[in-house]
Amino acid sequence: MAGIGFELKKIYRKESISRGMLGVVYSSVVTVGPMLMVIAAILLLYFFLGMTKVSYADRELLSSTILYTFIFSVILTAPFNVVFSRYLADKFYTEEYSNILASYYTGNSICCILATVLFLPVGWSLRVRGGIDIPFILAAYVQWISLVILFFAITYLHATKDYKIIALFFFIGMFVCFLSAFAFYKLLDQDAVHSIIYGLSLGFFLIAVLDFSYIKRYFRSVSRAYGECLPYLGIFKKLLAANLFYILGLYVHNFVFWTAPSRLFVASTFYSHQAYDMASCLAMFTNISVMISFMVVVETRFHNAYKEYMEGVIGGTYKMIVKARKKLFRTLSQQIIQVFGTQMAITSVIFLFLILFGTKIGFDSVTMAIYPVLVVAFLGIFMMYGNIIYLYYFADMTGAVITGALFFAVTLAASLLSSTWSVPFWGAGVFLGMLAGWTYSFFRIRWIERNLDTFIFCDYKVIDTMKSSSKGKIIYRKKENNAAG
Repeated sequence: MAGIGFELKKIYRKESISRGMLGVVYSSVVTVGPMLMVIAAILLLYFFLGMTKVSYADRELLSSTILYTFIFSVILTAPFNVVFSRYLADKFYTEEYSNILASYYTGNSICCILATVLFLPVGWSLRVRGGIDIPFILAAYVQWISLVILFFAITYLHATKDYKIIALFFFIGMFVCFLSAFAFYKLLDQDAVHSIIYGLSLGFFLIAVLDFSYIKRYFRSVSRAYGECLPYLGIFKKLLAANLFYILGLYVHNFVFWTAPSRLFVASTFYSHQAYDMASCLAMFTNISVMISFMVVVETRFHNAYKEYMEGVIGGTYKMIVKARKKLFRTLSQQIIQVFGTQMAITSVIFLFLILFGTKIGFDSVTMAIYPVLVVAFLGIFMMYGNIIYLYYFADMTGAVITGALFFAVTLAASLLSSTWSVPFWGAGVFLGMLAGWTYSFFRIRWIERNLDTFIFCDYKVIDTMKSSSKGKIIYRKKENNAAG
């Protein structure tokens, strides 16, 4: 994500209201634009293809298929993305570009193989236990594998620094999705459920193909060192574990309520909890702008302050290091307060609107009863993820792993407990998990602040600056994993 900062710095170079708005718009397009396009396409298809007239069982089958393919494709690819992102950063630093495309093929193959193995029992259950027709199951598999490919490709697309192309590919894919679903419904006399799943499968498959072809064209030189990236999965196992724990914690409370007595069991395969899942979705979208605000502040001001400190470590005086360290953590504190304050204002407005009008625009009373606790929880979760990113900056993988593990473990245990409470307190489990993860990450950053010089100078060792890299000057090497930094 660091490359996005270069674009934001260009935008913010001239300070003005219009430049500020342009930066927010650009960040929004990069972070949540593709997701909003997908949601808009699905809602339009539901409206124009008359999904309200479809039987409840068929509607739930389609909704559950879409929900499962999205959630589990994110869970599958997220841990690999963060490790391969580190691999890309190292390759760019050492200017070894020929191995990048090989790593993409390797990572993509791993994710696709795992995705196929995971889908086999699901497809079998849909067919044998649920009695679902084979064309629907095949379309669901195409959608699932396409989402896995495109989510993994996001890391490599970010590396190209051509962020607008991501939004463009999603726009093209969702446009084809809408047209093809409409064609299946009107011209080929398919029912609404099959038309939508076929359209989504074609749309996502097209996006995956566009991503694949663009990455292949951009990183033209390819070596046969397909296995060179694999040791990174072991070397940076803490990085992988931290992201895996975080992404599991983000959804594990939903999984708990999928086992609650009020759950739905669709096609003898999919579990869901309509009210809780909808409340979680509303709470997540209420606070999604945290990620936009975080991107703007971290990739502009904090990145510069961090760079100044590291330059002082490499070749500055003690006074320069002390001054840069104070500026670094002053900037970090200001950004946390700024992002939290801004999001509180946004969340309050959306929260008030939904509390007053939620039931009038179609949300049931149970969903609105669960929503208040979840909206506070997701605000804290996104703020906690910001803290994890700061820990990544300071190469504190242990702190990041403990933060993610605490968040996941407490959310799981507390959600099992809160599922037995009254409806308004169902979201208390994820709230307590967020509180545990955020509190630890906050005090971990405070510990780093008090011990940063020791953390940097004692955890790294000086190495030969001429023989260690074809690029030239590397000053420190991490003792724990021997990765150049």
